[in-house]
Amino acid sequence: MVMRIGRTLSPAASPFHVEDIVSGVAGFFAGEGIVERFENELKSFFKVRYCCAVSSGKAALVLILHALHELHPDRDEVLIPAYTCYSVPSAIARAGFKIRLCDMAPGTLDFDFDRIVEELENPRLLCVVPTHLFGMPADVERIKALIRGRDIFVLEDAAQAMGGEWNGKKMGTMGDVGLFSLGRGKAFSTVEGGLILTDDNVIGPIVEKHLAAVKGYGAIDCLKLFMNAVALLFLIYPWIYWLPKSLPFLKLGETHFDPSFPIRKLSSFQAGMAHRWKVAINRLKSARAANVGKISGGGTGVKGFCRGTSPDLIRFPVLAADTDTKKKLLRSSEEMGLGISDGYPDSIDGIAALCGTFDGKNYPVAKELAGRIVTLPVHPYVNGDDIKNITKLFV
Repeated sequence: MVMRIGRTLSPAASPFHVEDIVSGVAGFFAGEGIVERFENELKSFFKVRYCCAVSSGKAALVLILHALHELHPDRDEVLIPAYTCYSVPSAIARAGFKIRLCDMAPGTLDFDFDRIVEELENPRLLCVVPTHLFGMPADVERIKALIRGRDIFVLEDAAQAMGGEWNGKKMGTMGDVGLFSLGRGKAFSTVEGGLILTDDNVIGPIVEKHLAAVKGYGAIDCLKLFMNAVALLFLIYPWIYWLPKSLPFLKLGETHFDPSFPIRKLSSFQAGMAHRWKVAINRLKSARAANVGKISGGGTGVKGFCRGTSPDLIRFPVLAADTDTKKKLLRSSEEMGLGISDGYPDSIDGIAALCGTFDGKNYPVAKELAGRIVTLPVHPYVNGDDIKNITKLFV
């Protein structure tokens, strides 16, 4: 494929400013108190009693699983959607638990609720993980109704949905415990990071106990965060993004199953970067919502997964007619620098490292999703001309 030089959109972006990096440096010198302040602000905003800030959404998931297992040591299996971000099975494997899968309902990014009932009969099932993929709401309330009386936890994966609301409820607060990711390209970013939220007086203290045993970032680690923040500040800009995208060793846009990641407490540098987090979230949501509205407006030919009011999406997921159409869309986007991207490479049972761990079961809807789904960029760097060019590809 010919390398493109020129204006190129990234698939997702949550831009921050020089002022945010300066605040991060100030936070580094202010010390751990600024992390506690950030956590307290989050507790107040999300109306929960417990909030723990960590190094990534994956780290958050591992700590939550360890805490839940302490409450039910006889249970060690975790039920997730058969099509989801590879970070989820990576974290479950890192925590030492067994991954269980449920196929997706056709035309959605949520569980097939006809199939999930039999999975809930599993006596070793510790928790179910409904996932707001790309910001698309999962039916957490329906899961809660199904598991009532079964001693199974609902672990809400809102990694891609911080600040999102659905049916009057804040995503990340509807389950027994929830998590957000603060990684690049998420709804809000501090370069990397994760948050654990719960209002449960049993789960909360145990999560805090596990977090207390985790180390924080060292000075060299914070310097690396600073350098990454400066790089992201400039390289995500469309007139420059073509450069890092053209460097294969950066592996931008690639998705891998990798259980070998660090688990740390959030640093004071990251908490400092988040000094304007409420303002930033609202600004980013507004920009994304405007672009989602333009893309999904009448006559564009783009058909998303959501009926009626669109949720707060970090990427706009669309099903191509077939795999050949998908390849054509991705090829055209690459040539034009439009930022249309693949979803995840395969359903979770297709991950080579997990081969043979799902008792020979098949997940055909998830497999079809992986073969047909593309995502459209909706971040603040997407302009009117980009949207016109993107939607022309669907006419």
